[in-house]
Amino acid sequence: MPMLHAIQHPRILVALEWYDHEVHYGVVQYARQAGWILNDAVAHLGKVPPAWRGEGIIAVINNATGEVARLVRHCRCPVVDLTNEVPALKVPRVLADNFAIGRVGAEHLISRGFRHLAFVCVWGSWVETERMQGFERAVRKAGRDFHLLDFQNAGQRFHVDETERMRGLVRQITRLPRPVGIMAQYDSKALWVLQACEVAGLRVPDEVAVVGADNDVLSCEAGPMPLSSVERRRREHGYQAAALLDRLMHGEKPPAEPIRVAPGPVVARRSSDILAVDDPAVAAALRFIAENYQRPDLGVTDVVHAAGLDRQERRLYRLFTAQVGTPIKAQILRHRVNHARQLLLTSQDKLLAIAHRAGFRDGEHLTRAFKRELGIAPGHFRCATKEAAPAA
Repeated sequence: MPMLHAIQHPRILVALEWYDHEVHYGVVQYARQAGWILNDAVAHLGKVPPAWRGEGIIAVINNATGEVARLVRHCRCPVVDLTNEVPALKVPRVLADNFAIGRVGAEHLISRGFRHLAFVCVWGSWVETERMQGFERAVRKAGRDFHLLDFQNAGQRFHVDETERMRGLVRQITRLPRPVGIMAQYDSKALWVLQACEVAGLRVPDEVAVVGADNDVLSCEAGPMPLSSVERRRREHGYQAAALLDRLMHGEKPPAEPIRVAPGPVVARRSSDILAVDDPAVAAALRFIAENYQRPDLGVTDVVHAAGLDRQERRLYRLFTAQVGTPIKAQILRHRVNHARQLLLTSQDKLLAIAHRAGFRDGEHLTRAFKRELGIAPGHFRCATKEAAPAA
């Protein structure tokens, strides 16, 4: 292979057998900086380009006998694999920190006050096992009760027969003590849990809070309600894989162990946006707030009325503060600020539009509440988040 410093624009093959547009975009971000020429034909055609020659490969190798694995075995250029599906293939790897993903999901549910926490184990894959272990470790460390919903022995049947799969999920979920927080290895599997709760007539998130992983926005918005999910930072995954490949192409030795990409926080949506409480009036108040916080005219009196304690306002105030840890008004503001935070991260809307969508009367009210809750102005928060992202 020619020396890399003599090649003005290295040719890189992006061979993702399991395609992920966020990972791909992270590779593209690095490639722009490095002056690479990318070939992503595998994503479009499902095949390795005939007689491909180049300086490096970024791959997702899912099949030991597939085309990509065969190419990697015989090529003479550096390779970085983004998964560990074929561990016998000794190549440098950049992987998601699955133990941390499970831990972050558990800590989110623990912070909501859940004493019973469960993990759905379907296939028993290395990803699922690592995420389950991180979840269980965090649950036991916090002194909470861990439960396993185990479908490993019948996973293929549940995958093919949706009716049987749903019956099995309903049966196992209804046996759990409630309230309970449940995590699944991927967002798609967490959607199964939401659907099973709907079939069983269980209220989400009051009786069952649900968290997925990867924060695939389409999946998270596709189910019976918006799904909370651990942000896996897939774009960063692709970016770090490309950075490692660049170092390898410049002669650096491969790392002794896979590089692990730390996850972000849980992106909280409706499926877990609740605090686990014992008192039914407080639970009703929390549910009403979660469903109505976007109303700018929502007040404490409305919440008291929804909880059915019109003549016992002081009792609700005391119960609510004791079990939730904040007064009713503060809980309303928390929902509004969290919603505004998500809009600042995911939309290009101006501050006034975000304020209205989140339930604030105007931008000034949003700014005051945002600074009080997060210690930073909304505009500065948005700028700081963009600066922290990998450069395009």
